[in-house]
Amino acid sequence: MQSEPETICNVAISFDRCKITSVTCSCGNKDIFYCAHVVALSLYRIRKPDQVKLHLPISETLFQMNRDQLQKFVQYLITVHHTEVLPTAQKLADEILSQNSEINQVHGAPDPTAGASIDDENCWHLDEEQVQEQVKLFLSQGGYHGSGKQLNLLFAKVREMLKMRDSNGARMLTLITEQFMADPRLSLWRQQGTTMTDKYRQLWDELGALWMCIVLNPHCKLEQKSSWLKQLKKWNSVDVCPWEDGNHGNELPNLTNALPQGANANQENLGQCKSLEYQHLPAHKFLEEGESYLTLAVEVALIGLGQQRIMPDGLYAQEKVCRNEEQLISKLQEIELDDTLVKIFRKQAVFLLEGGPYSGLGEVIHRESVPMHTFAKYLFTSLLPHDAELAYKTALRAMRYVLM
Repeated sequence: MQSEPETICNVAISFDRCKITSVTCSCGNKDIFYCAHVVALSLYRIRKPDQVKLHLPISETLFQMNRDQLQKFVQYLITVHHTEVLPTAQKLADEILSQNSEINQVHGAPDPTAGASIDDENCWHLDEEQVQEQVKLFLSQGGYHGSGKQLNLLFAKVREMLKMRDSNGARMLTLITEQFMADPRLSLWRQQGTTMTDKYRQLWDELGALWMCIVLNPHCKLEQKSSWLKQLKKWNSVDVCPWEDGNHGNELPNLTNALPQGANANQENLGQCKSLEYQHLPAHKFLEEGESYLTLAVEVALIGLGQQRIMPDGLYAQEKVCRNEEQLISKLQEIELDDTLVKIFRKQAVFLLEGGPYSGLGEVIHRESVPMHTFAKYLFTSLLPHDAELAYKTALRAMRYVLM
């Protein structure tokens, strides 16, 4: 069997504070992720650091040379690469010899080998153009089978970035979302009056879930959240999205759940995304006496589940609301109630019964409000062993009987 001829690739990798900030390779392979040659060189540098010679920044090396050495260096450099650099070298020489040139008005000269300033932001290399091209390609293939799998792999990559607190996570999701918004099938489906396919809508669901995690990230700065909120509102104003079955308005499928929308917000999505994750965190010194991340998480979940909110238009969105509620209640059922948590349940049940229009168990509810029966059943079951009277009041209110 005849083996393929050996190919030599020229690879260059730039680092900044232990992060790969840029890569180039002569292989010509274009992809979102690093080519095999970049990976190979990175692994070689990690495993055999002594075999890769460390050089000072080129500005420091040039500073150590005398005039003759500098002239020899420049002439040899031009000789080796004369076809590529000679025009640039001649242009720079003319500018340096001209006293009034712009280059002589600037002190010093750039050094690409010196690295960034300590105050500059540093982030992993992300080929934004390739992200856009790849997502556009996958969407053009219909979002099914192989292309759908590839898009889910991109979503998984964003999740990995968010987990590692890589600043590129939000940027990559922005690029993906922009391509989804630019998908020509959206306006076509809208014109034809047809709905999205379930496979395609599931991809939108994943977009919404990821944006939810981004806007709720406690480690992000307020300015970042403000910019994301502005961008999400901008996307939400685009009138290209197809209607769902039973839908008579323009609403991005599940992406806008990442936006705060007052009493009508889909709070069950918020709770499912974040609430019960707090139980894995250590106690914080700013917690009040008797509080823990678990108690706060349970309280947030109960507030979200009990909030009066309007049932969304569209059968798919309605099913998703019910499914998310069931998933969150299932998570809550895994927690064993102690005295502290029982107090929280009692407190929230009373608030819900006495609450105004924000309560899903208040005296007056909107006729299109999300049904409270599943949540009320969970409250009833949880409270019954500890406060039977309150448990029955909650259940009867959910059934809308008048209590005397």
